[in-house]
Amino acid sequence: MATETTEGKLDACCLTEYRPLPGTPRGQIIKIVDVDTYFVSGKDQTSKGKVIVLLTDIFGLVKNPRIIADEVSEKSGFDVYIPDLFNGDAVHSSFMKGMPEVPGDKMSIGGKLNYAGKVLTQLGPWIVRHRQGVTLPIVEKFFKTLRTERYVTRIEAVGYCFGGLYTMLVGGSLHLADAIVGCHVSMTNKTHFEQLEVPAAFACAQEDNLFSDALRTEAQHILARKTEIPSKFLITNGTTHGFASRPNPDNPVIMEAYNQANDLIAEWAKTHL
Repeated sequence: MATETTEGKLDACCLTEYRPLPGTPRGQIIKIVDVDTYFVSGKDQTSKGKVIVLLTDIFGLVKNPRIIADEVSEKSGFDVYIPDLFNGDAVHSSFMKGMPEVPGDKMSIGGKLNYAGKVLTQLGPWIVRHRQGVTLPIVEKFFKTLRTERYVTRIEAVGYCFGGLYTMLVGGSLHLADAIVGCHVSMTNKTHFEQLEVPAAFACAQEDNLFSDALRTEAQHILARKTEIPSKFLITNGTTHGFASRPNPDNPVIMEAYNQANDLIAEWAKTHL
Protein backbone atom coordinates (compact mmCIF):
# COMPACT_ATOMS: atom_id res chain seq x y z
CA MET A 1 0.00 0.00 0.00
CA ALA A 2 1.07 3.60 -0.48
CA THR A 3 2.51 5.38 2.51
CA GLU A 4 0.26 7.73 4.42
CA THR A 5 2.33 10.73 3.32
CA THR A 6 2.18 9.91 -0.39
CA GLU A 7 -1.47 8.97 -0.26
CA GLY A 8 -2.27 12.28 1.38
CA LYS A 9 -0.29 14.17 -1.25
CA LEU A 10 -2.17 12.42 -4.06
CA ASP A 11 -5.52 13.08 -2.42
CA ALA A 12 -4.65 16.76 -2.03
CA CYS A 13 -3.95 16.92 -5.77
CA CYS A 14 -7.35 15.41 -6.44
CA LEU A 15 -9.08 18.15 -4.49
CA THR A 16 -7.36 20.98 -6.35
CA GLU A 17 -7.50 19.70 -9.93
CA TYR A 18 -8.35 22.22 -12.63
CA ARG A 19 -11.60 21.30 -14.41
CA PRO A 20 -12.26 18.03 -12.50
CA LEU A 21 -14.62 15.36 -13.77
CA PRO A 22 -17.68 14.71 -11.60
CA GLY A 23 -17.80 11.73 -9.28
CA THR A 24 -15.72 10.14 -6.57
CA PRO A 25 -12.98 7.60 -7.40
CA ARG A 26 -13.80 4.14 -6.06
CA GLY A 27 -10.38 2.48 -6.42
CA GLN A 28 -7.41 2.39 -4.10
CA ILE A 29 -3.72 3.29 -4.09
CA ILE A 30 -1.39 0.28 -3.97
CA LYS A 31 2.37 -0.14 -4.37
CA ILE A 32 3.84 -1.95 -7.38
CA VAL A 33 7.67 -1.92 -7.53
CA ASP A 34 7.67 1.14 -5.26
CA VAL A 35 5.36 3.02 -7.63
CA ASP A 36 2.14 4.42 -6.20
CA THR A 37 -0.56 2.94 -8.41
CA TYR A 38 -4.27 3.57 -8.62
CA PHE A 39 -6.07 0.23 -8.91
CA VAL A 40 -9.71 -0.51 -9.58
CA SER A 41 -10.96 -4.07 -9.74
CA GLY A 42 -13.08 -5.13 -12.71
CA LYS A 43 -16.34 -7.00 -12.37
CA ASP A 44 -15.48 -9.73 -14.91
CA GLN A 45 -14.12 -12.45 -12.63
CA THR A 46 -13.39 -14.75 -15.59
CA SER A 47 -10.86 -12.34 -17.13
CA LYS A 48 -8.60 -11.48 -14.19
CA GLY A 49 -5.45 -12.08 -16.20
CA LYS A 50 -6.43 -9.32 -18.62
CA VAL A 51 -5.83 -5.72 -17.53
CA ILE A 52 -5.74 -2.14 -18.78
CA VAL A 53 -2.90 0.19 -17.82
CA LEU A 54 -3.42 3.95 -18.18
CA LEU A 55 -0.32 6.12 -18.66
CA THR A 56 -1.21 9.70 -17.80
CA ASP A 57 -0.46 13.07 -19.27
CA ILE A 58 1.95 15.45 -17.50
CA PHE A 59 -0.66 16.19 -14.83
CA GLY A 60 -0.21 12.78 -13.27
CA LEU A 61 -2.30 10.67 -10.93
CA VAL A 62 -4.93 13.20 -9.92
CA LYS A 63 -8.71 12.91 -9.95
CA ASN A 64 -9.52 12.76 -13.67
CA PRO A 65 -7.49 9.66 -14.60
CA ARG A 66 -8.95 7.87 -11.59
CA ILE A 67 -12.48 8.64 -12.75
CA ILE A 68 -11.52 7.47 -16.25
CA ALA A 69 -10.11 4.23 -14.82
CA ASP A 70 -13.36 3.62 -12.95
CA GLU A 71 -15.45 4.23 -16.08
CA VAL A 72 -13.23 2.09 -18.31
CA SER A 73 -13.25 -0.74 -15.77
CA GLU A 74 -17.03 -0.58 -15.54
CA LYS A 75 -17.40 -0.67 -19.34
CA SER A 76 -14.83 -3.39 -19.98
CA GLY A 77 -15.07 -5.52 -16.86
CA PHE A 78 -11.26 -5.54 -16.56
CA ASP A 79 -8.92 -4.49 -13.77
CA VAL A 80 -7.34 -1.08 -14.44
CA TYR A 81 -4.01 0.24 -13.15
CA ILE A 82 -2.54 3.76 -13.28
CA PRO A 83 1.09 4.06 -12.17
CA ASP A 84 2.27 7.41 -10.84
CA LEU A 85 5.26 7.68 -13.17
CA PHE A 86 6.30 11.02 -11.65
CA ASN A 87 6.40 10.06 -7.96
CA GLY A 88 4.08 12.94 -7.07
CA ASP A 89 6.06 15.44 -9.16
CA ALA A 90 3.37 16.21 -11.74
CA VAL A 91 2.64 19.52 -13.43
CA HIS A 92 -0.45 21.08 -11.86
CA SER A 93 -3.41 20.90 -14.21
CA SER A 94 -4.02 24.66 -13.83
CA PHE A 95 -1.28 24.82 -16.49
CA MET A 96 -4.20 24.30 -18.92
CA LYS A 97 -5.93 27.52 -17.92
CA GLY A 98 -6.41 29.74 -20.95
CA MET A 99 -5.60 27.00 -23.46
CA PRO A 100 -7.87 26.65 -26.54
CA GLU A 101 -10.84 24.43 -25.76
CA VAL A 102 -12.61 24.18 -29.13
CA PRO A 103 -11.29 24.24 -32.71
CA GLY A 104 -10.62 27.75 -33.93
CA ASP A 105 -9.98 29.21 -30.48
CA LYS A 106 -6.96 31.49 -30.48
CA MET A 107 -4.89 32.66 -27.55
CA SER A 108 -4.51 36.38 -27.02
CA ILE A 109 -1.05 37.95 -27.16
CA GLY A 110 -1.09 38.17 -23.38
CA GLY A 111 -2.17 34.54 -23.17
CA LYS A 112 0.64 33.47 -25.48
CA LEU A 113 3.20 35.35 -23.40
CA ASN A 114 1.85 33.81 -20.21
CA TYR A 115 1.95 30.34 -21.76
CA ALA A 116 5.52 30.86 -22.98
CA GLY A 117 6.52 31.86 -19.48
CA LYS A 118 4.96 28.72 -18.00
CA VAL A 119 6.71 26.54 -20.57
CA LEU A 120 10.05 28.15 -19.75
CA THR A 121 9.75 28.09 -15.97
CA GLN A 122 7.57 25.04 -15.31
CA LEU A 123 7.34 22.63 -18.22
CA GLY A 124 10.91 22.81 -19.46
CA PRO A 125 12.57 21.84 -16.17
CA TRP A 126 9.88 19.20 -15.59
CA ILE A 127 10.55 17.58 -18.98
CA VAL A 128 14.24 17.37 -18.09
CA ARG A 129 13.45 15.70 -14.77
CA HIS A 130 11.14 13.20 -16.45
CA ARG A 131 12.99 12.67 -19.72
CA GLN A 132 12.75 9.33 -21.52
CA GLY A 133 15.92 8.00 -19.89
CA VAL A 134 14.23 8.42 -16.50
CA THR A 135 10.65 7.47 -17.32
CA LEU A 136 11.07 4.51 -19.66
CA PRO A 137 12.83 2.25 -17.11
CA ILE A 138 9.96 2.88 -14.68
CA VAL A 139 7.42 1.93 -17.36
CA GLU A 140 9.34 -1.20 -18.36
CA LYS A 141 9.72 -2.44 -14.80
CA PHE A 142 6.05 -1.75 -14.04
CA PHE A 143 4.76 -3.74 -17.02
CA LYS A 144 7.13 -6.64 -16.37
CA THR A 145 6.16 -6.76 -12.70
CA LEU A 146 2.46 -6.94 -13.55
CA ARG A 147 3.17 -10.17 -15.40
CA THR A 148 5.57 -11.72 -12.88
CA GLU A 149 3.98 -10.69 -9.58
CA ARG A 150 0.34 -9.87 -10.39
CA TYR A 151 -0.12 -12.88 -12.72
CA VAL A 152 -1.23 -10.69 -15.62
CA THR A 153 -1.28 -12.43 -19.01
CA ARG A 154 -2.63 -9.73 -21.36
CA ILE A 155 -2.23 -5.94 -21.18
CA GLU A 156 -3.83 -3.07 -23.04
CA ALA A 157 -1.76 0.08 -22.60
CA VAL A 158 -3.56 3.42 -22.91
CA GLY A 159 -1.62 6.64 -23.14
CA TYR A 160 -2.68 10.28 -22.91
CA CYS A 161 -0.43 13.00 -24.39
CA PHE A 162 2.93 12.42 -22.60
CA GLY A 163 1.86 8.86 -21.79
CA GLY A 164 1.03 8.25 -25.44
CA LEU A 165 4.70 7.97 -26.36
CA TYR A 166 5.31 5.26 -23.76
CA THR A 167 2.18 3.42 -24.82
CA MET A 168 3.57 3.22 -28.33
CA LEU A 169 6.96 2.08 -27.08
CA VAL A 170 5.49 -0.80 -25.05
CA GLY A 171 3.38 -1.73 -28.07
CA GLY A 172 6.44 -1.79 -30.30
CA SER A 173 9.87 -3.33 -30.01
CA LEU A 174 9.67 -3.63 -26.20
CA HIS A 175 6.94 -6.30 -26.51
CA LEU A 176 5.34 -5.33 -23.21
CA ALA A 177 1.72 -4.74 -24.26
CA ASP A 178 -0.74 -6.83 -26.28
CA ALA A 179 -2.86 -3.93 -27.52
CA ILE A 180 -2.69 -0.14 -27.23
CA VAL A 181 -4.90 2.92 -27.38
CA GLY A 182 -3.43 6.41 -27.77
CA CYS A 183 -5.49 9.44 -26.80
CA HIS A 184 -4.28 12.75 -28.28
CA VAL A 185 -0.72 11.40 -28.23
CA SER A 186 2.30 13.69 -28.27
CA MET A 187 6.09 13.49 -28.77
CA THR A 188 5.63 10.84 -31.48
CA ASN A 189 6.87 10.53 -35.04
CA LYS A 190 6.37 8.17 -37.95
CA THR A 191 9.01 5.75 -36.64
CA HIS A 192 6.90 5.01 -33.58
CA PHE A 193 4.01 3.99 -35.84
CA GLU A 194 6.28 1.93 -38.08
CA GLN A 195 7.52 -0.01 -35.05
CA LEU A 196 4.07 -0.92 -33.68
CA GLU A 197 3.50 -4.66 -33.43
CA VAL A 198 0.13 -4.93 -31.68
CA PRO A 199 -3.48 -3.84 -32.39
CA ALA A 200 -3.49 -0.04 -32.10
CA ALA A 201 -6.33 2.47 -31.84
CA PHE A 202 -6.14 6.24 -31.54
CA ALA A 203 -8.65 8.77 -30.22
CA CYS A 204 -7.80 12.03 -31.98
CA ALA A 205 -8.90 15.62 -31.59
CA GLN A 206 -10.32 17.60 -34.47
CA GLU A 207 -7.56 20.16 -33.90
CA ASP A 208 -4.34 19.19 -32.13
CA ASN A 209 -1.11 21.16 -32.25
CA LEU A 210 0.76 18.21 -30.67
CA PHE A 211 -0.49 15.59 -33.16
CA SER A 212 -0.89 17.32 -36.49
CA ASP A 213 -3.25 16.35 -39.30
CA ALA A 214 -0.19 15.61 -41.44
CA LEU A 215 1.30 13.19 -38.91
CA ARG A 216 -2.06 11.55 -38.28
CA THR A 217 -2.56 11.00 -42.02
CA GLU A 218 0.93 9.55 -42.34
CA ALA A 219 0.28 7.29 -39.34
CA GLN A 220 -2.96 6.06 -40.91
CA HIS A 221 -1.12 5.18 -44.12
CA ILE A 222 1.65 3.38 -42.21
CA LEU A 223 -0.77 1.26 -40.20
CA ALA A 224 -2.97 0.56 -43.23
CA ARG A 225 0.06 -1.11 -44.82
CA LYS A 226 0.52 -3.25 -41.70
CA THR A 227 -2.36 -5.53 -42.64
CA GLU A 228 -1.47 -8.03 -39.92
CA ILE A 229 -2.15 -5.44 -37.20
CA PRO A 230 -5.71 -4.17 -36.60
CA SER A 231 -5.82 -0.38 -36.32
CA LYS A 232 -8.42 2.34 -35.88
CA PHE A 233 -8.45 6.12 -35.79
CA LEU A 234 -11.36 7.86 -34.08
CA ILE A 235 -11.43 11.54 -35.00
CA THR A 236 -13.76 13.41 -32.67
CA ASN A 237 -15.65 16.55 -33.65
CA GLY A 238 -15.45 19.86 -31.81
CA THR A 239 -12.35 18.92 -29.83
CA THR A 240 -8.79 20.03 -29.19
CA HIS A 241 -5.84 18.38 -27.46
CA GLY A 242 -6.78 17.03 -24.02
CA PHE A 243 -10.44 16.20 -24.61
CA ALA A 244 -10.08 12.58 -23.48
CA SER A 245 -8.44 13.37 -20.14
CA ARG A 246 -9.32 16.98 -19.27
CA PRO A 247 -12.72 17.66 -20.87
CA ASN A 248 -14.92 20.57 -19.87
CA PRO A 249 -17.84 18.87 -18.07
CA ASP A 250 -20.09 21.77 -19.07
CA ASN A 251 -19.50 21.31 -22.81
CA PRO A 252 -21.76 18.49 -24.13
CA VAL A 253 -19.87 18.16 -27.43
CA ILE A 254 -16.54 17.63 -25.67
CA MET A 255 -18.12 15.29 -23.12
CA GLU A 256 -19.56 13.19 -25.94
CA ALA A 257 -16.06 12.87 -27.41
CA TYR A 258 -14.67 12.00 -23.97
CA ASN A 259 -17.23 9.21 -23.67
CA GLN A 260 -16.38 7.99 -27.17
CA ALA A 261 -12.73 7.71 -26.16
CA ASN A 262 -13.63 5.66 -23.07
CA ASP A 263 -15.86 3.42 -25.19
CA LEU A 264 -12.99 2.89 -27.62
CA ILE A 265 -10.62 1.92 -24.80
CA ALA A 266 -13.09 -0.60 -23.38
CA GLU A 267 -14.12 -2.12 -26.71
CA TRP A 268 -10.53 -2.38 -27.96
CA ALA A 269 -9.59 -4.26 -24.79
CA LYS A 270 -12.53 -6.62 -25.02
CA THR A 271 -11.74 -7.34 -28.68
CA HIS A 272 -7.96 -7.70 -28.52
CA LEU A 273 -7.09 -9.02 -25.05
